[in-house]
Amino acid sequence: MDKTNIIKYGTKENAFKDSEGLIPFRFKDVISGDYIAFSAILTGITDTITPEYSDVKYIGRPDNVYLYQGATRAVSFTFDVYPMTRQEMPVLWEKLNYLVGLCYPNWVDSPYAGGQLCDINPITMVSPICELTIGDMYRNTPGYLSGLTMTVQDGTTWEFEENMKLPHYVQVAVEFVYIGKYLPNAKGKHFELSWLNDTNNKSGTFTEENKVDRTDEYK
Repeated sequence: MDKTNIIKYGTKENAFKDSEGLIPFRFKDVISGDYIAFSAILTGITDTITPEYSDVKYIGRPDNVYLYQGATRAVSFTFDVYPMTRQEMPVLWEKLNYLVGLCYPNWVDSPYAGGQLCDINPITMVSPICELTIGDMYRNTPGYLSGLTMTVQDGTTWEFEENMKLPHYVQVAVEFVYIGKYLPNAKGKHFELSWLNDTNNKSGTFTEENKVDRTDEYK
């Protein structure tokens, strides 16, 4: 039995220490605090950073001047879901159900409408922000799912038990927009490297204490 596959939705973080596979791989629903853990059968991990510039042309200059606007970052990957035992089947499909749920809003009571004079109970949406963990590349990294594609693989077998007639082999493609927990900075911390300490200010990880004086090299 795969120990990670059998971890149920909503399990707290301290339960993962003795149950991980090769590397930790999980999502966390920030609103509920619940975890969705899968075995790390990962392929095609792609991290795309896209700087944004606007161009301005001034009178008397033939060339453009480029103004930096910011940057966006997106992580995409694919992982396989395949139960090794009958006991893993309902747990995995329940976790897939809640993973799809990370693309939909959470609903909470609205504090801005209704009340004792009204017979309605107004609710309002809260965005489904989540945290991604893949080894030590991304550790509880905030972001949101911008796309999720589930593909039932051709040739997969199906479970034939009553009320559980589901395919065994599903491939999931994830598009995750990186928000991050540090100040965006050229000298900042962009991966969860334990030996880098981000000060979350203009110095980032490159503080005065670890600067190297190389002025003599240019004399």
